[in-house]
Amino acid sequence: MERIWNYIHYFIFQLEIKATYFFRTILNFIFSPITKIKVFKKGLEKRNSSFKHIDDIALNLSNNPLYGKSIAFAGIHTGGLIILIEYGLFNILQTILGKTFMQFVWGSGNSYKWIFIIGLLAIPWIINEKLLFKNDKYLKYFDEFDKEPKEVRRKWAWISFGIIIGIITFFVLSFVLLSRVY
Repeated sequence: MERIWNYIHYFIFQLEIKATYFFRTILNFIFSPITKIKVFKKGLEKRNSSFKHIDDIALNLSNNPLYGKSIAFAGIHTGGLIILIEYGLFNILQTILGKTFMQFVWGSGNSYKWIFIIGLLAIPWIINEKLLFKNDKYLKYFDEFDKEPKEVRRKWAWISFGIIIGIITFFVLSFVLLSRVY
């Protein structure tokens, strides 16, 4: 399970990096006229810098697997997938019992909603901490995955994509079952 979850995390991270480059291309196109203004160029040169240097720093801040934006977003996405599984299971439980607990949980003045929300968020944090982030496990897996042949990475990318689509489908279908209770 740990290896599979790290594959999913790895490919979400790779997708985030590709998204960063996509939006960077758009932003570079929009702001390229600014980079040609001599006053800005000379001001940066006086400070031993350049627009290229700033762009390199921004990419490092975005795509660094230790502290970058992309790794944070990948962690958020994997946590979100766990929340979708939890909520789908909650919907199935309501369907099996034939009762809707949402009115009970979300009723006005009810403190159970906070227990529900904290539980819903704590479980993904615990799972991701254990499977991904404890002792920087994900970095060891990332190094291992980077060394794999392209065919293996492609196969696991499709498997990861299928698991993500499966989780989303499970979540949506849980509402179809729950609609029978309402």
